[in-house]
Amino acid sequence: MRGLTMLRIVLGVLAGAVVAVALVAGLEMLGHLLFPPPPGLDASDPEQLGAMMAQVPLPAKIWVVAAWTLATTGGGVAAALISRRGWAAWVIAALVAAAAVATLFMIPHPLWMQIGAVAGPLAGGWVAGVVVKMWKPAAAV
Repeated sequence: MRGLTMLRIVLGVLAGAVVAVALVAGLEMLGHLLFPPPPGLDASDPEQLGAMMAQVPLPAKIWVVAAWTLATTGGGVAAALISRRGWAAWVIAALVAAAAVATLFMIPHPLWMQIGAVAGPLAGGWVAGVVVKMWKPAAAV
């Protein structure tokens, strides 16, 4: 029985991570449709990305922080429901925050986005916990 519990926890966290990555990717693709990058941008060149970040409109920057937050919420809900452990949402929040912070090291971001890289996933982890408790009180132990 203990092995099944551990398997459920591992699979829940893995599934939550997959959901979070898929949501970030999908939301950021949609963001690129709504706020297209300048033509000819080489996304593999950190200097070009850094220069572009200074010109990105505020709504596009807000969209990115929202994507981090929503992805954490979706992934956290999946992780908590599958694993039957409410704390699994916080694992997803930590993973998304770590990925967002890693992005900050590759591309310069304004201070408020740096704060959002941590605060957004933390808020998403908290919302995921609330959603799971409302949805299935026994699952958020």
